[in-house]
Amino acid sequence: MRHLAEALDKPLARRLILGLFIVLAVTFTLVPFVRFLRSGTDMDYRTWFDAGQAVLRNGEIYPHSGAFPFMYPPACALLLAGAAATGKSAMILILTLLNTVAWIFCIKFSVALATGESRRFGTAIALVSNAVVLVFIWSSYHLGQPSLILLALMLGAFACLRRDRQILAGALVALAAGIKAFPFLAIIYLVYRRYWVAAASLILCLAFLLFLLPIPIRGLQQTVADFREWQRGMLHYDQAGIAQRPARGYSWKNQSIWGLSNRLLRRVSAEDEGKPVTYANFTDLNFEQVNAVIVAIALLFGISFVAVMPRARRRQSEPLEFGALLILILIFTPLAFGYLFSWLMLPLALLLHTLLCGEHTGITGPLILTATILLAATAAAPRMMQIYGSVLFAALALYLAMAAELWRAKRADNSIVR
Repeated sequence: MRHLAEALDKPLARRLILGLFIVLAVTFTLVPFVRFLRSGTDMDYRTWFDAGQAVLRNGEIYPHSGAFPFMYPPACALLLAGAAATGKSAMILILTLLNTVAWIFCIKFSVALATGESRRFGTAIALVSNAVVLVFIWSSYHLGQPSLILLALMLGAFACLRRDRQILAGALVALAAGIKAFPFLAIIYLVYRRYWVAAASLILCLAFLLFLLPIPIRGLQQTVADFREWQRGMLHYDQAGIAQRPARGYSWKNQSIWGLSNRLLRRVSAEDEGKPVTYANFTDLNFEQVNAVIVAIALLFGISFVAVMPRARRRQSEPLEFGALLILILIFTPLAFGYLFSWLMLPLALLLHTLLCGEHTGITGPLILTATILLAATAAAPRMMQIYGSVLFAALALYLAMAAELWRAKRADNSIVR
C-alpha cells in the first residue's frame, strides 16, 4: 500500500488525479445551477434566498408564528443578502462556487495537517479521504448546505493554532458559528488546551457578528428581536422533537447522538415528516431516561478524550486532537444530517497517514475499514442503514482509532519523560 501511495505522488499520477478533481468540482458546481434553470428545483437554496431577501426588504427572518424554515443565526442571513440581491439563479451559482473554493481549502488543510511539512503520501491521502466522504460532499452541493465552508473555516482555524495565530483562529471559528451555530462547541477544547487568546477572540468576534454587525442594517430593535426569535426556536428540545425540525429531529436522517438515542430507545417515528410512521426502538424508555443515557454517553466521551490526550500540547499529536474534536462536535450537535459528515475528511486523512507511515496501533486499520464499510453501505442503502445510525457508528469507529493513536502518542511521551 505504501508503494502505491508513493507512486501517486509522482507528477503524472498527480496530474491525472487533479484532472479528475477538476471534472468533479465543475460538475458539482454546475449541476444545481443548471437544474434550477431547467426545472426550478432549488432545494435548500430557496431557504438561503428567502433569508437574504428578508434582510434586503428589512422583513422578518424568523416569523413569530409557527416554525421558521431558516434555522441559522441572524449573521448568516446578513451574509446571504449580497448574494440574494443578484437573483436566485445567480445566488445558486455563487454558493456552489463558494463550496468549490471551500472544498479546495479543505483538501489543502487536511493534507497539511496530516503530513506536516513533508507532504509525503499527500496525493493518496487526499484521494482516499475525499473518495470515502464524496457522497456527503455532493450532498452539500445538491441540497445547498455550507458544510464544506464550515469545515474549511475549522481547518483554517486549526492551521492558525499550529502557527500560534490565535486571534485569527478564534475569528474563523466565530465565523463558522455565525453561519451555523454548532461549531461554537470548539470553545470547550480551546479553553481546556488553554488557548485563551483564541477563546477570547471567538467570543468577541461572535458577539460582533451576532449583535454589532446587524445594527447598521437591521437596527437595534430588530437585531435584538432577530436574536431572541432565533434563540427561542433553536433551543427547543422536548419529547416531540428538536429545534425547528420536530419530526425530522428523531428521523433516520439525524445521525447525532440526540436523534439516534431517541429513535432507538424511545417509541418515536424513525420516518421523516409526512411519511408513514415507522418504529426502530429496541426498548421504550421515557424521555428523561433517554436524556440520562445521552448525558452518560457525553461524559464517557468527554472523559475519554481528556484521558487519551497528552497532558501538555504536543505538536506531533495535536492534529489528532483536532480530528477527534471534529468527530465529537458532529456527534453531539443536536441535528447532524448526512452532509455534515464531510467533516470526516480530516480524521480519515490523519489516520491514513499513520497507516502509511507504519507507526500505528493494531486496531487502527480494522477501525478505518469498519468505518469505510459502514459509509459504503450507507451510500448503497441510506434509509435502512441510517435508521440504526450507520454514519454515527462510522464516525465513532474513526474516533476510537484516533483515541488509540493519541493514547499511543501519550505513552510514547511518558516513556521519554521517564
